[in-house]
Amino acid sequence: MFARTFLALACLLMANSAYPSEPAPSDPQNTLYLDLEYGRVVIRMRPDWAPKHVERIKHLVRGGFYDGIVFHRVIDGFMAQAGDPSGTGAGGSGRKLKAEFTRTPQVRGIVSMARSGGKDTADSQWFIVLKDSRKDLDGNYTAWGEVIDGMEFVDKIKKGDANRNGAVKTPDRIVHLQLAADVEQPHAADPTVLKSPAAAVEAKEFSAIEFRCLAADNRPGAAVQTALAEIWTHGYLAGTAKAQNALTFGEGSAGSLLAACKTYPQAYLLVLANQELSKTTGPIAGTNAAFAPAGYTCKDYVAARNGADKSQADLVDLWSFGFIQGFKNVGQPNMEIPFEVRPQLLTVAANACAKTPDLSFVDLMGQVAAKVKLK
Repeated sequence: MFARTFLALACLLMANSAYPSEPAPSDPQNTLYLDLEYGRVVIRMRPDWAPKHVERIKHLVRGGFYDGIVFHRVIDGFMAQAGDPSGTGAGGSGRKLKAEFTRTPQVRGIVSMARSGGKDTADSQWFIVLKDSRKDLDGNYTAWGEVIDGMEFVDKIKKGDANRNGAVKTPDRIVHLQLAADVEQPHAADPTVLKSPAAAVEAKEFSAIEFRCLAADNRPGAAVQTALAEIWTHGYLAGTAKAQNALTFGEGSAGSLLAACKTYPQAYLLVLANQELSKTTGPIAGTNAAFAPAGYTCKDYVAARNGADKSQADLVDLWSFGFIQGFKNVGQPNMEIPFEVRPQLLTVAANACAKTPDLSFVDLMGQVAAKVKLK
């Protein structure tokens, strides 16, 4: 997805439609507002059907992943499918989910995960069933939600060519997808949010190829992910500079994430970092919200991982993954390290650190990144 996603997406003009206010949902933490150019669609998520899928959808939604994505496959009388950043139907977030099949009838208004051949191949793509009598879908696709209002707007989504498996030539887009619980919640990219219990959990799930810049632009509900994006970016820039033997820490910053995101709101973080942020020169800020990398040692890292401060270790792990990505992108621009490789890389770093407790953590990460072989 990285190589196929371009900053030209920033030129996309999003509709600024005004949507009528709905009555407050009974469960705002499990209610989605899907804004289309035709109107607002309200989706009740069903964690009782598919708890892991619901949590995954929430994570992607809060990172702005779906905003601007097209309904690339729409078949009249069948379904409307979206969720692929490439718009081709062949892409996704790069992270597969284990199926959570139920006996929920796949009738009009049900929202289910799309998948390829295997049952555990669902990623970020989903579809809304347009008509009843789709018994061929029952038990074969993970249903995770149901439209409770606005189905008439779903019906207006541009249909595709039946002879081309529903491919849409000039498809409609998702204007905005958000959790109802986040609509009235104020957002500030405050580093103190990283002290919240949710921060460590989110840090383990955060991926730069899933976080879209617009989520950092004062969007409700994205405070934690925005702070995590800043940590990952700090690591990425440090890795880029280290690979070029130009890493210095100071009071200044090698680039401003929020400023760049305002210029390229539709860009995914990995694309932005590779094409824009890494072009800047100068010292990188010596501290960030998670830790002070300039003075951090392997002993500190090992102690944190062993229980002294596991929450901090999770944040340092995120910084480290960004560091390795930045380091490798110097020699391999547009190369994307798969998220599933993350645990393996971090284990290698932890084991190496344990053998050299007095070594600077930044120097250790430089050694690890230099040895990493990626295709």
